[in-house]
Amino acid sequence: MVEADLEAVNSVLGGDGEAFEHLVRRYQHVLFDLALSLLGNVEEAEDAVQSAFIKIYSSLAAFDRKRSFLNWAYTITLNIARNRLRRRQLISFIPFLSGGKDDGDSEYSIEPEERGASPDLQLSAGILRKDLGQAVAELPPDLKAAFVLFHIHRQPAKEIAEIMELTPNAVSIRLFKARERLMRNLAPKYPEQFAGGGPV
Repeated sequence: MVEADLEAVNSVLGGDGEAFEHLVRRYQHVLFDLALSLLGNVEEAEDAVQSAFIKIYSSLAAFDRKRSFLNWAYTITLNIARNRLRRRQLISFIPFLSGGKDDGDSEYSIEPEERGASPDLQLSAGILRKDLGQAVAELPPDLKAAFVLFHIHRQPAKEIAEIMELTPNAVSIRLFKARERLMRNLAPKYPEQFAGGGPV
């Protein structure tokens, strides 16, 4: 656990309510990005993160100090988002993959590799990015969560296993299945890009 997180947790449990603001400020953006990537709606993602922080605050006394606080917060946010997906039985698009959130400065934006390339090449890359975002959005929730955590949030498989409460092998299987589905959906339209297993 980050030392500052441990100090904040101890302070909150000791009666210092303002210390919780440290944790909120530190992690609200990454938790929002995760919720948004799964729910595809800004207002719903904001509500999910608010619910997550309420759950975190109310469960802080039971927090296992051996765990990373961020991974624990990821798990709570992920479970809330998945419950919302189950309730509405609909997976929306991922804004930061399809272009709705990407302003060029996002930490998780996917940019074409061809910086300074021709307009036609940039347009083709943009279309591929949009199609990739739509394909990811259609993944089953558990495959989608593993894919987003690994490829967008850059979490290693071991950390994803803790977040999703799975074994590392189960995470690897989900990532394999997610990539397999994406390739199966996109390869017919982009045979050259996906020849040999890339670029997913």
